[in-house]
Amino acid sequence: MLSYQASAGSFGLWGPGSGDLWLDAYVTDFLTRAREQKYDVPSLAMNQALSNLQNSLGYDQSVQDRGSEIAYALYVLARNKKASIGDLRYYADTQLEAFSSPMAVAQLAASLALYGDTPRAEATFKTALQLAKSTTDYDYYRSDYGSRLRDGAAMLALAAESKPVPTIVPELIKLVTRERAEARWTSTQDESWMLLAARALKEGNDSITLAVNGAAHSGGYSNQVEGSDLADSPLTIANTGKTPLQAVVTTVASPVQPLPAGGDGFTISRTYYKLDGTEANVTEATQNERYVVVLKVNEQNKWPSRLLVTDLLPAGFEIDNPGLVSSAQLTNFSWLAQTDAAHLEFRDDRFVAAFNPADGDHDHNLTLAYVVRAVTPGTYAHPAATVEDMYRPQYSALTATGMMEVKAP
Repeated sequence: MLSYQASAGSFGLWGPGSGDLWLDAYVTDFLTRAREQKYDVPSLAMNQALSNLQNSLGYDQSVQDRGSEIAYALYVLARNKKASIGDLRYYADTQLEAFSSPMAVAQLAASLALYGDTPRAEATFKTALQLAKSTTDYDYYRSDYGSRLRDGAAMLALAAESKPVPTIVPELIKLVTRERAEARWTSTQDESWMLLAARALKEGNDSITLAVNGAAHSGGYSNQVEGSDLADSPLTIANTGKTPLQAVVTTVASPVQPLPAGGDGFTISRTYYKLDGTEANVTEATQNERYVVVLKVNEQNKWPSRLLVTDLLPAGFEIDNPGLVSSAQLTNFSWLAQTDAAHLEFRDDRFVAAFNPADGDHDHNLTLAYVVRAVTPGTYAHPAATVEDMYRPQYSALTATGMMEVKAP
Protein backbone atom coordinates (compact mmCIF):
# COMPACT_ATOMS: atom_id res chain seq x y z
CA MET A 1 0.00 0.00 0.00
CA LEU A 2 2.76 2.45 0.93
CA SER A 3 4.38 2.01 -2.50
CA TYR A 4 1.44 4.10 -3.77
CA GLN A 5 2.28 7.01 -1.42
CA ALA A 6 3.90 10.16 -2.77
CA SER A 7 6.55 12.09 -0.83
CA ALA A 8 3.99 14.63 0.41
CA GLY A 9 1.85 11.86 1.95
CA SER A 10 -0.87 11.58 -0.71
CA PHE A 11 -1.82 8.40 -2.58
CA GLY A 12 -2.56 7.38 -6.16
CA LEU A 13 -4.77 4.62 -7.57
CA TRP A 14 -2.08 2.85 -9.61
CA GLY A 15 1.11 4.37 -8.19
CA PRO A 16 2.29 7.41 -6.21
CA GLY A 17 -0.06 10.31 -6.94
CA SER A 18 -1.90 13.32 -5.61
CA GLY A 19 -4.96 15.46 -6.14
CA ASP A 20 -7.64 13.09 -4.81
CA LEU A 21 -8.36 14.05 -1.20
CA TRP A 22 -11.14 11.45 -0.82
CA LEU A 23 -8.75 8.68 -1.84
CA ASP A 24 -6.10 10.06 0.51
CA ALA A 25 -8.59 9.96 3.39
CA TYR A 26 -9.77 6.44 2.46
CA VAL A 27 -6.26 5.00 2.44
CA THR A 28 -5.35 6.85 5.64
CA ASP A 29 -8.53 5.45 7.20
CA PHE A 30 -7.36 1.96 6.24
CA LEU A 31 -3.91 2.59 7.73
CA THR A 32 -5.54 3.96 10.90
CA ARG A 33 -7.71 0.86 11.29
CA ALA A 34 -4.74 -1.40 10.57
CA ARG A 35 -2.68 0.32 13.26
CA GLU A 36 -5.58 0.02 15.72
CA GLN A 37 -5.57 -3.74 15.05
CA LYS A 38 -1.83 -3.83 15.97
CA TYR A 39 -0.51 -4.15 12.43
CA ASP A 40 2.90 -2.62 11.87
CA VAL A 41 2.23 0.69 10.12
CA PRO A 42 5.46 2.73 9.75
CA SER A 43 5.19 5.95 11.76
CA LEU A 44 6.78 8.13 9.09
CA ALA A 45 4.30 7.06 6.41
CA MET A 46 1.38 7.45 8.83
CA ASN A 47 2.47 10.93 9.93
CA GLN A 48 2.96 12.02 6.32
CA ALA A 49 -0.54 10.76 5.42
CA LEU A 50 -2.12 12.65 8.32
CA SER A 51 -0.12 15.81 7.58
CA ASN A 52 -1.31 15.63 3.98
CA LEU A 53 -4.93 15.64 5.17
CA GLN A 54 -4.28 18.57 7.54
CA ASN A 55 -2.51 20.57 4.84
CA SER A 56 -5.27 19.86 2.31
CA LEU A 57 -7.96 21.10 4.70
CA GLY A 58 -5.91 24.23 5.30
CA TYR A 59 -6.50 25.50 1.77
CA ASP A 60 -9.56 23.51 0.63
CA GLN A 61 -12.68 24.59 2.51
CA SER A 62 -15.30 24.75 -0.26
CA VAL A 63 -17.99 22.52 1.22
CA GLN A 64 -20.33 23.05 -1.73
CA ASP A 65 -17.80 21.54 -4.15
CA ARG A 66 -15.69 19.29 -1.91
CA GLY A 67 -17.90 18.35 1.03
CA SER A 68 -17.36 14.61 0.66
CA GLU A 69 -13.58 14.98 0.70
CA ILE A 70 -13.54 17.47 3.59
CA ALA A 71 -15.82 15.36 5.79
CA TYR A 72 -13.79 12.21 5.26
CA ALA A 73 -10.51 13.98 5.99
CA LEU A 74 -11.99 15.45 9.19
CA TYR A 75 -13.22 12.02 10.28
CA VAL A 76 -9.82 10.37 9.79
CA LEU A 77 -8.11 13.20 11.66
CA ALA A 78 -10.68 12.87 14.47
CA ARG A 79 -10.03 9.15 14.69
CA ASN A 80 -6.36 10.03 15.17
CA LYS A 81 -7.19 12.83 17.68
CA LYS A 82 -5.85 15.46 15.29
CA ALA A 83 -9.09 17.24 14.29
CA SER A 84 -10.31 20.54 15.70
CA ILE A 85 -13.51 20.09 17.69
CA GLY A 86 -14.29 23.70 16.89
CA ASP A 87 -14.20 22.97 13.16
CA LEU A 88 -16.45 19.94 13.62
CA ARG A 89 -19.02 21.93 15.59
CA TYR A 90 -18.87 24.77 13.08
CA TYR A 91 -19.64 22.46 10.15
CA ALA A 92 -22.38 20.66 12.10
CA ASP A 93 -24.05 23.88 13.29
CA THR A 94 -23.73 26.16 10.25
CA GLN A 95 -22.73 24.21 7.11
CA LEU A 96 -24.54 20.88 7.35
CA GLU A 97 -27.00 21.60 4.52
CA ALA A 98 -24.07 22.23 2.16
CA PHE A 99 -22.93 18.58 2.37
CA SER A 100 -24.66 16.64 -0.43
CA SER A 101 -23.43 13.17 0.58
CA PRO A 102 -25.16 11.19 3.37
CA MET A 103 -21.86 9.45 4.04
CA ALA A 104 -20.12 12.80 4.55
CA VAL A 105 -22.75 13.95 7.06
CA ALA A 106 -22.42 10.63 8.91
CA GLN A 107 -18.65 11.09 9.02
CA LEU A 108 -19.11 14.46 10.69
CA ALA A 109 -21.47 12.80 13.18
CA ALA A 110 -18.98 10.02 13.90
CA SER A 111 -16.22 12.61 14.37
CA LEU A 112 -18.31 14.43 16.95
CA ALA A 113 -18.97 11.11 18.72
CA LEU A 114 -15.23 10.43 18.86
CA TYR A 115 -14.82 13.72 20.76
CA GLY A 116 -17.68 12.92 23.14
CA ASP A 117 -20.19 15.44 21.77
CA THR A 118 -23.09 12.96 21.91
CA PRO A 119 -26.03 15.38 21.39
CA ARG A 120 -24.54 16.88 18.21
CA ALA A 121 -23.50 13.44 16.98
CA GLU A 122 -27.03 12.07 17.44
CA ALA A 123 -28.61 15.04 15.67
CA THR A 124 -26.10 14.87 12.81
CA PHE A 125 -26.63 11.13 12.31
CA LYS A 126 -30.38 11.81 12.03
CA THR A 127 -29.67 14.47 9.40
CA ALA A 128 -27.57 11.93 7.44
CA LEU A 129 -30.41 9.41 7.49
CA GLN A 130 -32.93 12.02 6.41
CA LEU A 131 -30.66 13.08 3.52
CA ALA A 132 -30.31 9.47 2.39
CA LYS A 133 -34.09 8.97 2.46
CA SER A 134 -34.82 12.18 0.58
CA THR A 135 -32.22 11.58 -2.16
CA THR A 136 -33.83 9.23 -4.66
CA ASP A 137 -31.25 9.42 -7.47
CA TYR A 138 -27.51 9.01 -7.11
CA ASP A 139 -25.34 11.81 -8.49
CA TYR A 140 -23.00 9.99 -10.88
CA TYR A 141 -20.82 13.09 -11.16
CA ARG A 142 -19.76 12.66 -7.53
CA SER A 143 -16.11 11.64 -7.46
CA ASP A 144 -16.08 9.64 -4.22
CA TYR A 145 -16.35 6.12 -5.70
CA GLY A 146 -19.81 5.69 -4.19
CA SER A 147 -23.34 4.43 -4.65
CA ARG A 148 -26.53 4.54 -2.59
CA LEU A 149 -25.59 1.14 -1.15
CA ARG A 150 -22.05 2.26 -0.30
CA ASP A 151 -23.33 5.44 1.38
CA GLY A 152 -25.89 3.48 3.40
CA ALA A 153 -23.40 0.82 4.48
CA ALA A 154 -20.87 3.49 5.46
CA MET A 155 -23.49 5.34 7.52
CA LEU A 156 -24.39 2.08 9.27
CA ALA A 157 -20.75 1.18 9.93
CA LEU A 158 -19.97 4.62 11.35
CA ALA A 159 -23.10 4.66 13.51
CA ALA A 160 -22.61 1.12 14.84
CA GLU A 161 -18.99 1.91 15.74
CA SER A 162 -19.94 5.06 17.65
CA LYS A 163 -20.35 5.09 21.41
CA PRO A 164 -23.07 5.46 22.50
CA VAL A 165 -24.75 3.82 19.52
CA PRO A 166 -27.18 6.28 17.83
CA THR A 167 -30.89 5.53 17.94
CA ILE A 168 -31.14 5.44 14.11
CA VAL A 169 -29.21 2.15 13.73
CA PRO A 170 -32.36 0.00 13.25
CA GLU A 171 -33.55 2.33 10.48
CA LEU A 172 -30.11 2.25 8.87
CA ILE A 173 -30.19 -1.56 8.87
CA LYS A 174 -33.51 -1.45 6.99
CA LEU A 175 -32.07 1.10 4.54
CA VAL A 176 -28.99 -1.01 3.75
CA THR A 177 -31.07 -4.21 3.52
CA ARG A 178 -33.32 -2.55 0.95
CA GLU A 179 -30.44 -1.13 -1.10
CA ARG A 180 -28.57 -4.44 -1.10
CA ALA A 181 -31.67 -6.27 -2.31
CA GLU A 182 -31.96 -3.84 -5.23
CA ALA A 183 -28.28 -4.05 -6.22
CA ARG A 184 -27.46 -6.85 -8.65
CA TRP A 185 -23.78 -5.89 -8.85
CA THR A 186 -21.55 -4.55 -6.08
CA SER A 187 -18.27 -2.64 -6.19
CA THR A 188 -15.28 -3.02 -3.90
CA GLN A 189 -16.50 0.10 -2.07
CA ASP A 190 -19.94 -1.46 -1.51
CA GLU A 191 -18.40 -4.67 -0.21
CA SER A 192 -15.78 -3.14 2.08
CA TRP A 193 -18.26 -0.85 3.83
CA MET A 194 -20.84 -3.62 4.17
CA LEU A 195 -18.12 -5.73 5.77
CA LEU A 196 -17.27 -2.92 8.22
CA ALA A 197 -20.97 -2.50 9.03
CA ALA A 198 -21.42 -6.24 9.59
CA ARG A 199 -18.39 -6.37 11.86
CA ALA A 200 -19.58 -3.39 13.91
CA LEU A 201 -23.06 -4.88 14.29
CA LYS A 202 -21.66 -8.29 15.18
CA GLU A 203 -20.13 -6.82 18.33
CA GLY A 204 -23.61 -6.53 19.80
CA ASN A 205 -25.39 -9.64 18.56
CA ASP A 206 -24.50 -12.08 21.35
CA SER A 207 -28.22 -12.24 22.18
CA ILE A 208 -28.79 -14.31 19.04
CA THR A 209 -29.27 -17.98 19.85
CA LEU A 210 -29.43 -20.69 17.20
CA ALA A 211 -29.44 -24.44 16.82
CA VAL A 212 -27.08 -25.49 13.98
CA ASN A 213 -27.73 -29.12 13.05
CA GLY A 214 -29.12 -29.51 16.56
CA ALA A 215 -26.09 -27.99 18.33
CA ALA A 216 -26.49 -24.77 20.32
CA HIS A 217 -24.84 -21.68 18.85
CA SER A 218 -24.77 -18.08 20.14
CA GLY A 219 -24.15 -15.01 18.00
CA GLY A 220 -24.31 -14.64 14.25
CA TYR A 221 -23.60 -17.71 12.12
CA SER A 222 -21.92 -17.88 8.72
CA ASN A 223 -20.53 -20.76 6.72
CA GLN A 224 -19.35 -21.66 3.23
CA VAL A 225 -20.38 -25.08 1.93
CA GLU A 226 -19.68 -26.86 -1.35
CA GLY A 227 -22.84 -27.84 -3.22
CA SER A 228 -21.91 -31.52 -3.30
CA ASP A 229 -21.33 -31.52 0.47
CA LEU A 230 -24.65 -29.79 1.07
CA ALA A 231 -26.47 -32.40 -1.01
CA ASP A 232 -24.92 -35.20 1.05
CA SER A 233 -25.23 -33.46 4.44
CA PRO A 234 -28.04 -30.85 4.57
CA LEU A 235 -27.53 -27.91 6.94
CA THR A 236 -30.36 -27.15 9.36
CA ILE A 237 -30.47 -23.85 11.27
CA ALA A 238 -33.20 -23.00 13.79
CA ASN A 239 -33.79 -19.73 15.63
CA THR A 240 -34.11 -20.60 19.31
CA GLY A 241 -34.43 -16.97 20.44
CA LYS A 242 -37.50 -14.76 20.69
CA THR A 243 -36.47 -12.16 18.10
CA PRO A 244 -37.13 -12.78 14.38
CA LEU A 245 -33.91 -13.11 12.35
CA GLN A 246 -32.99 -12.75 8.72
CA ALA A 247 -31.10 -15.49 6.87
CA VAL A 248 -29.09 -14.65 3.75
CA VAL A 249 -28.00 -17.37 1.33
CA THR A 250 -25.62 -16.63 -1.54
CA THR A 251 -25.00 -19.17 -4.29
CA VAL A 252 -22.05 -19.17 -6.68
CA ALA A 253 -21.85 -21.45 -9.72
CA SER A 254 -20.40 -21.71 -13.21
CA PRO A 255 -22.86 -21.36 -16.11
CA VAL A 256 -23.89 -24.57 -17.85
CA GLN A 257 -24.07 -22.90 -21.29
CA PRO A 258 -21.57 -20.38 -22.76
CA LEU A 259 -22.64 -16.82 -21.99
CA PRO A 260 -23.68 -14.56 -24.89
CA ALA A 261 -22.31 -11.08 -25.44
CA GLY A 262 -24.18 -8.28 -23.74
CA GLY A 263 -24.03 -5.38 -21.37
CA ASP A 264 -25.42 -2.09 -20.17
CA GLY A 265 -23.72 1.25 -20.70
CA PHE A 266 -20.90 -0.23 -22.81
CA THR A 267 -20.21 -2.34 -25.85
CA ILE A 268 -17.01 -4.36 -26.25
CA SER A 269 -15.67 -6.43 -29.14
CA ARG A 270 -12.61 -8.69 -29.46
CA THR A 271 -10.97 -9.48 -32.79
CA TYR A 272 -7.87 -11.59 -33.51
CA TYR A 273 -5.42 -10.84 -36.32
CA LYS A 274 -2.34 -12.50 -37.74
CA LEU A 275 0.84 -10.42 -37.74
CA ASP A 276 0.35 -9.67 -41.44
CA GLY A 277 -2.83 -7.77 -40.57
CA THR A 278 -5.35 -10.33 -41.80
CA GLU A 279 -8.19 -11.35 -39.47
CA ALA A 280 -7.76 -14.74 -37.79
CA ASN A 281 -10.23 -17.34 -36.52
CA VAL A 282 -8.78 -18.70 -33.27
CA THR A 283 -11.42 -21.36 -32.75
CA GLU A 284 -8.68 -23.40 -34.48
CA ALA A 285 -5.36 -21.79 -33.59
CA THR A 286 -1.95 -23.14 -34.57
CA GLN A 287 0.68 -23.86 -31.94
CA ASN A 288 3.50 -21.24 -31.81
CA GLU A 289 1.48 -18.84 -33.96
CA ARG A 290 1.31 -15.23 -32.75
CA TYR A 291 -1.92 -13.26 -32.84
CA VAL A 292 -2.74 -9.61 -32.20
CA VAL A 293 -5.77 -9.23 -29.95
CA VAL A 294 -7.68 -6.00 -30.58
CA LEU A 295 -10.29 -4.88 -28.05
CA LYS A 296 -12.69 -2.07 -28.94
CA VAL A 297 -14.79 -0.43 -26.23
CA ASN A 298 -17.54 2.12 -26.56
CA GLU A 299 -18.81 3.89 -23.44
CA GLN A 300 -22.40 5.08 -23.79
CA ASN A 301 -22.63 7.12 -20.57
CA LYS A 302 -21.08 10.57 -20.60
CA TRP A 303 -20.17 11.09 -16.96
CA PRO A 304 -16.56 10.73 -15.76
CA SER A 305 -15.79 7.11 -14.88
CA ARG A 306 -12.99 4.77 -13.91
CA LEU A 307 -12.91 1.89 -16.36
CA LEU A 308 -11.41 -1.57 -16.10
CA VAL A 309 -10.93 -3.73 -19.20
CA THR A 310 -10.04 -7.39 -18.59
CA ASP A 311 -9.42 -10.08 -21.18
CA LEU A 312 -9.05 -13.58 -19.72
CA LEU A 313 -6.81 -15.82 -21.83
CA PRO A 314 -7.72 -19.32 -22.99
CA ALA A 315 -5.47 -21.77 -21.12
CA GLY A 316 -3.57 -22.62 -24.32
CA PHE A 317 -2.50 -19.00 -24.91
CA GLU A 318 0.07 -16.80 -23.22
CA ILE A 319 0.83 -13.11 -23.64
CA ASP A 320 3.90 -12.53 -25.77
CA ASN A 321 6.43 -9.74 -25.36
CA PRO A 322 4.32 -6.65 -24.44
CA GLY A 323 6.83 -4.47 -26.32
CA LEU A 324 5.68 -5.98 -29.61
CA VAL A 325 2.57 -3.83 -29.60
CA SER A 326 4.58 -0.65 -30.22
CA SER A 327 7.42 -2.25 -32.21
CA ALA A 328 8.21 -2.19 -35.91
CA GLN A 329 7.01 -5.79 -36.17
CA LEU A 330 3.44 -4.50 -36.18
CA THR A 331 3.74 -2.15 -39.13
CA ASN A 332 0.59 -3.74 -40.58
CA PHE A 333 -1.40 -2.24 -37.69
CA SER A 334 -0.81 1.47 -38.26
CA TRP A 335 -4.57 1.94 -37.87
CA LEU A 336 -4.41 1.07 -34.17
CA ALA A 337 -5.23 4.18 -32.17
CA GLN A 338 -2.96 5.19 -29.31
CA THR A 339 -4.81 4.84 -26.01
CA ASP A 340 -3.33 6.22 -22.81
CA ALA A 341 -4.22 3.80 -20.03
CA ALA A 342 -3.59 4.70 -16.40
CA HIS A 343 -2.45 1.15 -15.71
CA LEU A 344 -1.58 -1.95 -17.76
CA GLU A 345 -0.92 -5.51 -16.62
CA PHE A 346 0.25 -8.44 -18.75
CA ARG A 347 -0.43 -11.40 -16.45
CA ASP A 348 -0.09 -15.14 -17.01
CA ASP A 349 -3.83 -15.57 -17.39
CA ARG A 350 -5.17 -12.17 -18.46
CA PHE A 351 -4.62 -8.72 -19.92
CA VAL A 352 -5.78 -5.80 -17.77
CA ALA A 353 -6.09 -2.10 -18.55
CA ALA A 354 -7.46 0.64 -16.28
CA PHE A 355 -8.48 4.18 -17.18
CA ASN A 356 -8.87 7.15 -14.87
CA PRO A 357 -11.85 9.47 -15.35
CA ALA A 358 -11.86 12.21 -17.92
CA ASP A 359 -14.24 15.08 -18.41
CA GLY A 360 -17.53 14.75 -20.25
CA ASP A 361 -15.98 15.74 -23.58
CA HIS A 362 -13.44 12.92 -23.79
CA ASP A 363 -13.49 10.28 -26.51
CA HIS A 364 -15.70 7.43 -25.32
CA ASN A 365 -14.22 4.97 -27.83
CA LEU A 366 -11.16 2.98 -26.71
CA THR A 367 -8.96 0.62 -28.72
CA LEU A 368 -6.49 -1.71 -27.00
CA ALA A 369 -4.13 -4.28 -28.48
CA TYR A 370 -1.71 -6.91 -27.23
CA VAL A 371 0.03 -9.97 -28.66
CA VAL A 372 -0.58 -13.60 -27.66
CA ARG A 373 1.07 -16.86 -28.69
CA ALA A 374 -0.60 -20.26 -28.90
CA VAL A 375 1.60 -22.52 -26.76
CA THR A 376 -0.16 -25.72 -25.69
CA PRO A 377 -2.21 -28.00 -27.95
CA GLY A 378 -5.66 -28.88 -26.63
CA THR A 379 -9.29 -27.79 -26.47
CA TYR A 380 -10.06 -24.94 -24.08
CA ALA A 381 -12.81 -22.68 -22.83
CA HIS A 382 -12.57 -19.21 -24.37
CA PRO A 383 -13.49 -16.72 -21.61
CA ALA A 384 -15.07 -13.35 -22.25
CA ALA A 385 -13.37 -9.99 -22.48
CA THR A 386 -15.08 -7.53 -20.15
CA VAL A 387 -15.29 -3.80 -19.48
CA GLU A 388 -16.82 -2.28 -16.35
CA ASP A 389 -17.19 1.00 -14.55
CA MET A 390 -15.27 -0.04 -11.43
CA TYR A 391 -17.46 1.87 -8.98
CA ARG A 392 -20.76 1.52 -10.87
CA PRO A 393 -20.51 -2.18 -11.74
CA GLN A 394 -24.09 -2.30 -13.01
CA TYR A 395 -22.60 -0.64 -16.11
CA SER A 396 -20.50 -3.30 -17.82
CA ALA A 397 -20.29 -5.41 -20.97
CA LEU A 398 -18.73 -8.66 -22.11
CA THR A 399 -17.99 -10.53 -25.30
CA ALA A 400 -19.44 -13.99 -25.86
CA THR A 401 -17.75 -16.99 -24.27
CA GLY A 402 -17.08 -20.17 -26.20
CA MET A 403 -14.58 -22.93 -26.95
CA MET A 404 -11.35 -22.93 -28.96
CA GLU A 405 -8.64 -25.38 -29.95
CA VAL A 406 -4.87 -25.09 -30.29
CA LYS A 407 -3.59 -27.55 -32.89
CA ALA A 408 -0.03 -28.78 -33.34
CA PRO A 409 1.53 -27.51 -36.59
